[in-house]
Amino acid sequence: MTKKIGICFSKEFVGVVPLDHIVGKRPVYFRFLELLKKESFEPYVLTRKTYLGKGIFDGVWHYTANKFVQERQKIRIDLVYDRTGGVIFPPEHDLLKVVNIRQFKILCWDKWKTFAQIGQYMPKTFWVGKFSDHVQILDKIKDDWVVLKPYNGLKGLDIYIGPKSEAVKFTANPKKLYIAQEFIDTSGGVPGITGSLHDIRIVIISSQPVWSHVRVPPEGSFKANAAGGGILREIDYDSDVPEKIKEVVDLISQKFYREYDNPVYSLDFGIGKDGRPYIFEINDQIGFPRWEMKNRDNFLLALIENFKEKLG
Repeated sequence: MTKKIGICFSKEFVGVVPLDHIVGKRPVYFRFLELLKKESFEPYVLTRKTYLGKGIFDGVWHYTANKFVQERQKIRIDLVYDRTGGVIFPPEHDLLKVVNIRQFKILCWDKWKTFAQIGQYMPKTFWVGKFSDHVQILDKIKDDWVVLKPYNGLKGLDIYIGPKSEAVKFTANPKKLYIAQEFIDTSGGVPGITGSLHDIRIVIISSQPVWSHVRVPPEGSFKANAAGGGILREIDYDSDVPEKIKEVVDLISQKFYREYDNPVYSLDFGIGKDGRPYIFEINDQIGFPRWEMKNRDNFLLALIENFKEKLG
């Protein structure tokens, strides 16, 4: 029996163009759907808004004959690749089979849990809670600079990076609970990759690194993420990534493969001035490569192999 694979978003169940919210990378998604068909999977695009539970969606977009057909009926999906973000979907204790299990999504979403799990590879981190309580924590940060950010933040929002003496002036999000981290100065760069502030993202699928890139923040900023204007450049894992990072990747990937049912994720690293690699965060939501990137198909085919493993 042909297995039904669904890529799930949060958008409304409207029309027959379910990828219209994806602009630059839409051709890569169509490439992915075609590769799924070549592997004899039946591809669908889904929305969590039609999910009924136990793997059943009441309305889907079926990708067939190189186009989408909106089907207003109940369909059971065998495996879902979740692109909704957060931990709302799927509901807790639901029977839906997903690429990343709920426990792993929570680990990525909760930076305090992340530190509890792999803190030996991360900057020293302290729980703050309400931002007004940050003053008593700052004395635990040995250096003059500090990073204050929501424990469950996204896209680099509501973050302070700067001198501890100026942190009191930061306008925090009153709805968020915060953590404090030591500031890792990555301005020394990485030999052969960049000579400036950076982070290096390693994408891991089925415990193997399949795609890597370096992100450099715009001038005057410490935020290298895309939402903050970071400049992304693909790099080669085997020849470009420092061995110290590879050693950590090997340890983390084996641990997560065993404990979290073979997840799909990325690790963001920075090299401090002491030469040590630090993990800044784990991401369970990975933006697809651009069409022209060398490892585009390597990433997509590795995803499909991961699907095969999960479906046995």
